[in-house]
Formats: sequence, C-alpha cells, structure tokens
Amino acid sequence: MAFGRDGMIYVSEGASNSDASQDPKSLRGKILRLRPDGSAPPDNPFVNRSGYRPEIYSMGHRNTLGLIVNPMTGELWNAEDGPNGSDKINVILPGRNYGWPVASYGRTYPGPRVSPTPWREGIEQPLVFWVPSIAVSGLAVYTGDRFPTWKNNAFVGGMRTGEIPGTGHLERIVFNDQWEELRRESLLTELHQRVRDVRQGPDGMLYLLTDEDDGALLRIEPAQ
Repeated sequence: MAFGRDGMIYVSEGASNSDASQDPKSLRGKILRLRPDGSAPPDNPFVNRSGYRPEIYSMGHRNTLGLIVNPMTGELWNAEDGPNGSDKINVILPGRNYGWPVASYGRTYPGPRVSPTPWREGIEQPLVFWVPSIAVSGLAVYTGDRFPTWKNNAFVGGMRTGEIPGTGHLERIVFNDQWEELRRESLLTELHQRVRDVRQGPDGMLYLLTDEDDGALLRIEPAQ
C-alpha cells in the first residue's frame, strides 16, 4: 500500500498462479486507486467502462512486494515478483497493462517459458528486470545526504537469486538523469539472508528487515 501525492491510497493485489490479473472484473493482479473511505475516485481510468471494476488503476501484475511514490519524480513504482525470472521494477501509469501472464521474461518453476514472447502490443515494459530472479521485495529511492554517491539510486530487497537458498541480498540500481538504468550492485551478499524490506530513515540511513529465523532490523551507515 502507498499513499499518493494526490491524496489517494494505492493498493496492490496479487495473482501469481492464475489469469485473474487479465480479468477486468477481478481485483486480483491489479493495483487499485482508492479514496480514504475505500471508494473508487471518479477519475480512475476504468470508471464507467463496462465490465471493469472502477477501483482498478493498472492491471497485469503478478505479485507486488514493493510499492512506493518515487520521491524525486512523484511517479508510482512497484517491485514485482516474477516466477523463475522476470522480477521487475515498473513505473505504474493509469490504465496500463503490465503483462502477467500473457507477456513475461520468466519461466515457470518446472522450466517452460510463461509466454512465447516477453512483449506484445499494449503491454508496458519494465524499467528494470531480472533474469534469473532475485525474489524482489521492498523498494526505496534514496534521497538523503549521508551517502551522496547513492542519491537517486533505487534499492530493492532480494530474497534469493536463481531459486538458490542463502543468496538473499540488497540490490542497488544506478540511473542516469532520464531514469534509465546504468548499472547494478549486489550488497550484503555475505549475510546470506533474505532481505524483506528496505526504507530510508529520517536520519538519512538505510534500514533493512531480514526474513529469517534469526532475522533482524539492520542499519546501513557510512564507513568511517
């Protein structure tokens, strides 16, 4: 769930193992845009469109585990889990279709491709995607001053890489001025922990939650 600058609430619904994300009568596999009282705003993209739920803001999502308003651009971004591949970060636009499961870079867990092509007309392409998957989780865009070289970088939690246990980490994505990806860096791989969430604190530090039996709240500080 994320609170938009427009005063609306954005809520994600998952649809990992069905075609419900392409069904306009279902809320599964969608990002919803709601008023604080839970009703659909009259300017939602599918209001008064026959066969569509008025709460729908975007569709074609598998499982959204990170949902934020980019503090630099005001855009809504999500971190979305694919199956075996096709984890991604999307810029969420009103009324757009993000493909699941009719267009995907991923494979099913037994091995076959989810779809014969990763793209088709009318499907939004991701800003960033991963093959193999890293099991993306929480998402943040850094705006603080404690790590000047990280400003405007995206950070996303990873719970395991390529379905291999013990390979969780924090991923850093560097962008240019047009928010096009330049490079990535994997951080904290030596911990072998599933990173479930990442947030920037008011002190300019990064805070992480790990998802383990001995899980922890971690703080990343500048090296002395």
